[in-house]
This record gives sequence, C-alpha cells and structure tokens, in this order.
Amino acid sequence: MAAHVKNMALGTPRMTFGELAREQLEIEVICPNCNHRRLIDGNAPQLRDRPIAGARFRCEKCGSVGLPELGKQRLWAQRLAKHARKLG
Repeated sequence: MAAHVKNMALGTPRMTFGELAREQLEIEVICPNCNHRRLIDGNAPQLRDRPIAGARFRCEKCGSVGLPELGKQRLWAQRLAKHARKLG
C-alpha cells in the first residue's frame, strides 16, 4: 500500500471536497445515463467546504444526475505531471 494512503484520515459523513483535495485525491463524477466523465477540483471555492456525502452533479451532456466516485485515488500531482508531459 502506498505511503500516502496509509497516512490519510478515515472518511466521515462530514468530509468535504477540500479535505480530499488536501490529500491530493482525484474526484471523478460519472453520469449513469451517458457515461460522461468529469474530474472535480476539490479546491474550487464553490466546492471546498461542501460535504461529499449526498453531493450530486448534473451531467453537462444529458442533464442526468451523477454521483462522485472516489475509488480511483490517483494523486492530482501525478495527473498534472502527466498532462504537462503531453503538452511539452
């Protein structure tokens, strides 16, 4: 198991998107209707203090309701580095 996973706090019903962002975890919303995927930035001002429990998002393509998934647990820093390599 990776070191950052061992040091993470256990999730609680009041855990916020900002707390997950501080752990550098990626949050993804998948539409159950059209399978459109969107990465969520937990540091965004409108989401930072919002609890994850019960959070719902509208799909940009079909308008269906999607729920956030936390199972991938990829680090934002790694994702940003991969994106920078593609640009460079």
